Amino acid sequence: MEDVKTLGFEWEYGHEELAIEVNRYAYGGGLYIGLYSKVDGMWEAFGDLTVNLPHEPREINEAYIDSFSSESKLEFIKRHKLGRQLPDIGHSGFETYAKVVFDLDRLAEFDKEGVNKFRRFYGLYQDSNAAEK
Repeated sequence: MEDVKTLGFEWEYGHEELAIEVNRYAYGGGLYIGLYSKVDGMWEAFGDLTVNLPHEPREINEAYIDSFSSESKLEFIKRHKLGRQLPDIGHSGFETYAKVVFDLDRLAEFDKEGVNKFRRFYGLYQDSNAAEK
């Protein structure tokens, strides 16, 4: 992760500068977004922005937000214009999850390779370089 663009994340424990990884869940193929922070010069997993709910309805660029610190995550998404919250709610057991429609072009500004792989999987070639890779 050289020359990685980061985004500020505010939460109950302060400020973090986070990098984004875009992928898809193996089970269900849904949009996965991971968050990474730099610790002692090394990138380490900070947490998941999304949660895999393969049995809940969603479009290709929609995902459910992980419930841990979800309000901070939703504010992070809104502040950085990564997507917008939808009125739908996902369920798993007794937990509920907010649903977000993500802007794949905006996510590509932070993980172009990950977004291009995701798009190729679904046959979405909106990025001019995606068909070349």
